[in-house]
Amino acid sequence: MRTRSIFHADLDAFFVSVERVLDPRLCGRPVVVGGPADGRGVVAAASYEARAFGVCSAMPMAQAMRRCPGLLRVSGSHSMYGRASRAVFDVLGQYTPILEKVSIDEAYLDLTGTGLLFGGAIDVADRMRREVRERLRLDLTIGVSQNRLVSKVASAFAKPYGLFDVALGQEATFLAPLDVRALPGIGPVTAHRLKDWNIEKLGALADTASWFLRETFGDHGPALQSRARGEDDTPVCPPWERNESKSIGHEETFATDVDDHAFLRAKLSALLSKAARRLRKKGLLARKVSVKLRYADFVTETRDCTLREPSDLDGDFLDPMQELLHHMASRRTLVRLLGVRLTGLVRGFRQTSLFDAEQDFKTESRSAIVSAMDDIRDKYGASVVQSGEAAWLSNSR
Repeated sequence: MRTRSIFHADLDAFFVSVERVLDPRLCGRPVVVGGPADGRGVVAAASYEARAFGVCSAMPMAQAMRRCPGLLRVSGSHSMYGRASRAVFDVLGQYTPILEKVSIDEAYLDLTGTGLLFGGAIDVADRMRREVRERLRLDLTIGVSQNRLVSKVASAFAKPYGLFDVALGQEATFLAPLDVRALPGIGPVTAHRLKDWNIEKLGALADTASWFLRETFGDHGPALQSRARGEDDTPVCPPWERNESKSIGHEETFATDVDDHAFLRAKLSALLSKAARRLRKKGLLARKVSVKLRYADFVTETRDCTLREPSDLDGDFLDPMQELLHHMASRRTLVRLLGVRLTGLVRGFRQTSLFDAEQDFKTESRSAIVSAMDDIRDKYGASVVQSGEAAWLSNSR
């Protein structure tokens, strides 16, 4: 089997870098892009000079200004960032059509089998970086390995304007000395639980007994261990192949932080209703539902649940989603943002049972009711027909 060659390309301090192209006077100075310090403005991006003072993205702008004397704030131009992003990925797309853009400033590229065209992986990656810098005056960091996971960690390791190649068979060795937070998918909550058991490095996580991880983290435990060893077979999916990796979701940042659990449940139900309706309009089913909370202290937590069968019905997602919220909202902290996302999308129809005709009848009845509700909403507006909790939310305003 041919060894894969996967790149993770990540633009350094992208928003700030674009602003510096537009205004060279910002070069070498501590700069942030974001909203004003008065009110609820937050940092969207920070230069490396600002990061040296502890300024980071999602930090309240007022706090950033206090931490870094002489900090320069730019409101930013998202249309300009979009144009710059497209220009960068047009350059990278000249090397391979298998390019998956995962955000405005990062992408995965599969260059497997292109050696005869462009040469070795390191030479190609260096050529990409130089071309982006010379043509667009932007800095690009690239991680190279035989899979997506390790390449992403390698690019973070190499920043800024770096290049790091993890040789085949060295994935676990590369990851072993790194903090567990370096692994994508391990957030502050999981990291804290791991460190409670003195599992602070990825090497320790890789060597931990599988039964213990399963007992502590459920089905997620063995997957954590596998990833800590650098094992990942996720393909790079260009846009025309990405049905299963797409997602549909909605989130809302509240004008004032809240701790009313009834309000959060109702709001989550309303967000789910919007997402599921979009799912049905696209003719898709979802396998997984995720809930996202951002607390007043800007700590963000995300949890998900996988259904036994993919669905497009609100009711199939509602109970597991509310169960996730129940466990997440146990912190005694106000909530700033709430979101729901449906992932693992597939085209098709719900699988009927060969043996449970009564259950099939109930499912089809629910589907017919939901379809009728969608027709009414299309004709008279989304707020005309609502679920019980969503209706309570509207009446409580």
